Amino acid sequence: MDAGASILAKRYARAYMGLDGKAHDAALDKAALAKLEGLRLIFEAARPHLKVLTHPVINGGVKLEVLQKVLGAGNTGPAAAFAALLVRQNRFALFEDIMRDCLTLYYDFSGVARADVFSRYPLSDGEFKRIEKMLACMTGKKISLRQVIAERVLGGFEIKIGDALIDATVRGRLDALKAGLLES
Repeated sequence: MDAGASILAKRYARAYMGLDGKAHDAALDKAALAKLEGLRLIFEAARPHLKVLTHPVINGGVKLEVLQKVLGAGNTGPAAAFAALLVRQNRFALFEDIMRDCLTLYYDFSGVARADVFSRYPLSDGEFKRIEKMLACMTGKKISLRQVIAERVLGGFEIKIGDALIDATVRGRLDALKAGLLES
């Protein structure tokens, strides 16, 4: 995705979520979760029809009709209205990126940091909880940790949290040792 599309996706996400400048409370948190769930349901329903909804040559009216048929008559909530707006403005191709940005906004709003732990084999529950606790202490936020099995990690693990990468792999340790020996 180019920089212009990324900026547009972030703007649409901020407008849809409406969380800017608001203090966290339970009611607003529940409403934000409902908005996210609405987007997810619409995306799942529209996924088989993405070629039609994003094709530049197809008329916007036809795209709206397709979206309405896909969603059905009962789906008239804020997420459906937002999806229709994206179709009218020929921005439906940004839908998945907007969803990702909405999720990021929600996590920021609720004080949750997302992190991925990459390892060759599944971590035990104890290891998973220990990493989660360590990251919570480091960031001062609740952690939403996801495990990713990666063949490239031969031993140990990597943690990606935001833009930071914590390398606790065997390869990372060997590279650090090599760099230290070359400096001496």
